[in-house]
Order: sequence, then structure tokens, then C-alpha cells
Amino acid sequence: MEMRSDRIDLNKVYKRRDRYDIPDWQREKVWNKDQQRRLIDSILRGWKLPKFYFQRTSTNPDTFDVVDGQQRLNAIWGFMSNEIELSSEAAAEFGARTYKDLSDAQSDAFDDYEIEYDVIITASDDEVKEFFQRLQAGLPLTTSEKLNSIHSKLRDFCSRQSKHPFFTECTTVANRRFEHFDICAKVLTLEIEGIDSGTRFDDIAKMFNDNASFSSSSGVARRVRSVLNLLRESFPAESKALRQRSMVQSVMTLACHLKRAGFSDAELKKLGPFIERFSSERLRQVELGNSADDPDYIAFQKTVNANVKSGASRRHEILLKKLFIDYPEFYSNDLVTKEIGNSIHRAVESTAFSVRKLITAINELHAASSGGDLFKPTNKTVSALGSIGKILNSPESYQSWIDDLYFIFRESVGQRLDGEIPSSFSDVNNLRTLLHHDLDHGKSASSRRKKLAGSLIKYAGVPSFDAIAPGALPLVQVNLLKGLEKDLKEILADLSS
Repeated sequence: MEMRSDRIDLNKVYKRRDRYDIPDWQREKVWNKDQQRRLIDSILRGWKLPKFYFQRTSTNPDTFDVVDGQQRLNAIWGFMSNEIELSSEAAAEFGARTYKDLSDAQSDAFDDYEIEYDVIITASDDEVKEFFQRLQAGLPLTTSEKLNSIHSKLRDFCSRQSKHPFFTECTTVANRRFEHFDICAKVLTLEIEGIDSGTRFDDIAKMFNDNASFSSSSGVARRVRSVLNLLRESFPAESKALRQRSMVQSVMTLACHLKRAGFSDAELKKLGPFIERFSSERLRQVELGNSADDPDYIAFQKTVNANVKSGASRRHEILLKKLFIDYPEFYSNDLVTKEIGNSIHRAVESTAFSVRKLITAINELHAASSGGDLFKPTNKTVSALGSIGKILNSPESYQSWIDDLYFIFRESVGQRLDGEIPSSFSDVNNLRTLLHHDLDHGKSASSRRKKLAGSLIKYAGVPSFDAIAPGALPLVQVNLLKGLEKDLKEILADLSS
């Protein structure tokens, strides 16, 4: 067995918290608020903490199982996310109750505080067990090891599927202590019992016993086998996006959910690139720390770092929402929950607000350098800006919305925009042309319509407005607003340089 000792500062641990996974045997004990506060108090005083113990599970980048130190890490992460407050006594002593209110010197000292840890680099299962028997008088059986002893045809089915090449070729989750079996057992539990089901030992054990006569030719069994085959084709070898058990379970559950809803294998192959993008942005948001600007990714990460019953359901909800935004053609009334719908509406409103703020900032800088506003601030402009965040719910509301965007990003700008017109501004013009002009005449009608339809495909996933489900209009809305937001940020950066 190879081990090494090292130190790492808390700022790095916080920004890389997506790289630390919690083994299931660590998930039962939960510290109360007083215990969490005492730990933070100790760090602020510079007192030394007991050593942490990790086991490396994959490389490039290194990821770890937290074998000893879960509660301490969660307390640290909670404080740095401003979710855990100091006691009244400690707040009086340190002059702040939360991390964000600490003085610069105190927050710098907290960020730079180093924890000591030992990490197991390579080891057999027997070596790991022997080590932890000496460390803490016995390594408890994992949920997977206990479940593997239950006599059930469903248990047998999970065992067989855990040997699928998807796990060994596409994920970087090591199969120590039946971890691939653990993923399959949780996926099957959520498929049979529902997405809100618990996935702890008692939940899965009951499900195994209740389905002792499970048929491998059942609809659930066929769906899971089909999804494993599909995912093997959809992901590159050893995908960095599939390096945690919770993520692999969530991807399999999402694919099963969409397959049950009737989507074809050809459509579901989009899941590979979607998950790769989602994982990359999740990593970026986590590393931003308190500067993260998309709470969905942070909420997703929290369900990975802590074991709550609603974790699988919350991850599924976030993945569905992001999938709908990336691919509006997946939208279906049967798949959209009230919370997902509300979340999409909030994204429309917040992005519209950001667009308005950016235009104000751009006008201020443009006026300072050129003597006039870039976006002409007429009463019509003000009215149009006020309406761009109203949720679309009909073809008529979409047409009015596009007209407002056209006025803001084409008519109010006029010829004052130097250089190449931003792509999103051109898309607004194309979308309005699709609505208001007869494109079916002339020699170039077909090619012109195809070119214009490209803008609709970009934001709606389909070439014709008639193919957009009415309920999916807010997805088109948030996508175009985000495109405008991106280009406005670039304009602002150019004016600021």
C-alpha cells in the first residue's frame, strides 16, 4: 500500500470541493450546529486540527474519497459559503458572525489555514481494511457490501449490470468495495420506487426484498440495459464528467427518465456532450467560490457533498432544467415540474435584469468616450427594456418580444456600433425577419429561409416556430437573452479597455 502525507490550504479545498466524495459508510453521522461552530472557532484561533484521511479514486485531476473528516469538511465548506454562522460569543470576539463579514486579515488567515492529510495512493481492498481496522478499530461494511448478501433476483440483476463496460470504459469510478454495484442499486431503486425515494441501506434493502422475484425481461430491466449501452456510446473513454458515483447515478437516472418519456436513442445521444458541458461549468462555478453566479451548480454540488434524502431528486431536477435550456426540443409537459418551470422563469427574469444593467453601463462608458449613448434612450427603448423579462406564453407574446428586442438591439443602436455586429444582435434581426417577411418567393427563397432558420435552431433547437411547444417559449427566451448578455459583456469589456 502506497501512502503520502501532505498539507493543503482551505481555500483550495473549498474551490476544489467537487473532487471530494463521501463514501456511504461515512454518511450517517451528522454534526450539530454547535460542533460545526466549535470547529470554525478553532480554525480562526489557528489551533491545529486532527489529520484528515483520503483515498485517491482517480487522477487527472485527482479525486478522493473522504475516509475520515467528512463532518469537518462540511463545516468548513458551510462556513465559507456563509451558511454556518459563529456563535454570539465568537462573533463578539472576532467582530463578525459570517465568513463574508470577517476582516480581510481574518478571511485571508482562514483561507491560508492548512490542514494535514494522509492520502492512500494505491492499495488492495484487504490493505485498506487492515489499515482502517488499526486506525479506528474496524472499518464498517459499506451499504454495497451489506446489500450484496441479500438473496433477490433484483440484487442479481444489479450485480450483472455492474459489470457493464460503461463503468470500466467511460467512468473513472474505481470498483472498490462493490461501488459499481452501489450505483446500479440506487438507479434501480429510483426507477422502481420513484425519483423521490431514499437510497440508503434500509431503502434499497426493502426494495431488494420486495422485488425478490424481479424479472430481467421486465420493462425496467430492458430500459436500464438499453441506457447502459447508449451511455457507453455517448461518452469518451474515462470521461472526466463521470468521476463521482453520484454523478454517474444521476446521468443514468436522467437517461432512464427520458427513455421512459419516449425519446429515441438518436436524441438521447445528445446527453454525452450535454453532461460534459454541465460538468465543466459545474467545476468552474465551484472554483469561483463565493463569486459563483449560477446557484444551480452550487446546489448540485451540495447534494454530492452531503447525504440528504432529496439529493437524487434535486440533482435530477437541476439536470433536467439545464438540459431543457441547452436543448429546448426535449421539453415536455410530462417532464416539467412546477419547480423546474419556476426556476426557468427566474432565469428569464434575472438574465433580463442583467441585460438592462449592462446596457446602462455601456451607455455610460460610450457617452464618456464618444459624447452620446450607444443605445438611444427614448421612451420606446425604456418601455421595450422593461418588457423583455416578461414570461412568454403565446405566439403573440413571442412576436411582441422579438419586436422589442429588434428595437433595442437594431433600431436604437443605429450605425453607432463600431466593427462587426454581434451575432446575437444579428439573430434578433433574423428572428424578426422570419416573423414579418414573406420568404417563399424568389430564386433564393429556400436558401434565405434556411439561413434565417439557423438562428431559431440556435435558441429553440428547431427550424420552425410552429415546432416549438408553447410551454417551451421561456426556454427560447432565456437562451436568446443569455446570448445578448454574453455579447453585451464583450462590448462593455472593449469599452473599458
